[in-house]
Amino acid sequence: MTGGWEILEAAIAEARALVAAEAPEPAIAAEGEAYVIRVVTAALGTAFMGHRLAQSGLTMALPVHGGPNPDYIMRHAAIDAAGRYRLQGRLNGSERVGVGLYTIGRNGAPLIAAYKAFDHTNCGPDGGFALDIAADAAGPDTLAIPSGARVLMVRVLHRDGSEPAHLDLSGGAPPRGPTLVTGSSERALGFVAGTVRANIAEYMNWVAAARDLPNALAEAPDALAATVIGDVETQYFLGGFDLAKGEWLEIVLPAGLPGYWSLHAYNYWYEHLVTPGVHDRNAVPEADGTIRIAMGPDVPAGASNGIDTLGRRRGALVCRIVGQTSPIAPPITRLRSS
Repeated sequence: MTGGWEILEAAIAEARALVAAEAPEPAIAAEGEAYVIRVVTAALGTAFMGHRLAQSGLTMALPVHGGPNPDYIMRHAAIDAAGRYRLQGRLNGSERVGVGLYTIGRNGAPLIAAYKAFDHTNCGPDGGFALDIAADAAGPDTLAIPSGARVLMVRVLHRDGSEPAHLDLSGGAPPRGPTLVTGSSERALGFVAGTVRANIAEYMNWVAAARDLPNALAEAPDALAATVIGDVETQYFLGGFDLAKGEWLEIVLPAGLPGYWSLHAYNYWYEHLVTPGVHDRNAVPEADGTIRIAMGPDVPAGASNGIDTLGRRRGALVCRIVGQTSPIAPPITRLRSS
């Protein structure tokens, strides 16, 4: 058992060093320490407390990695290619349920291998749906498990106070008491150490991408986008903000974007600020249909679409556009002063 703790302590020390090396100032370094602790906490929860995070065959994902989307409710489950599963659900007040099967890429990142989505156009009159999942699955309302797929992930798009989609996955192994990943405490601590190392190393690449795009948005590099694409036909724009006192950032999105899109602000470490973003449901368009968003700690009064960064003048931005049939240009950004 001592070895497991030592391995974890070494991994935490490495993660802290990576974060400290990226921190441009003491306040951001302090948030970085908290970020590392949250990553460690989430990994410990998965390894030792997963039974408390599971319901109806699916486990709640703790949103600590890589700019989590606050418009999504995330659930996941481990799968076996030899298994047979059935996901049943009802939309209730949710807009869409995306179901994906994933292989595991570098640094433990899930890579999409198969996908199906449900919304009001392909559910029953009561919003009900069902999906049979197996390696030999074929036909409508099925999802074939590709070779190497190890994780089923569900993304529920839900943006109001109504009852979210109900989900029930059957076919998985029944729980055997409290979670202990890998079967022993020492190996579970090793799992936590590996998770912390991999995730912090991966998302320091994201931090660097935002740092190198001050007050701008650009299409996410393929190497980064590939590790986070959960919904098919998703275009990601990443960037950062670096604002002096009295400055704010104007972001302009084109008119007529179909389906779901959103812009959210994050701290320097890509942790969501738990402040409202702007998306296709709440945006107020200009007369020409374009969407103008004012973002920063000093957003001018009366801005139709504002994102408050809660006093932070440096941080990250993620713009997601889902369902666009052809790529669009990055949103326009302009630095403004009050």
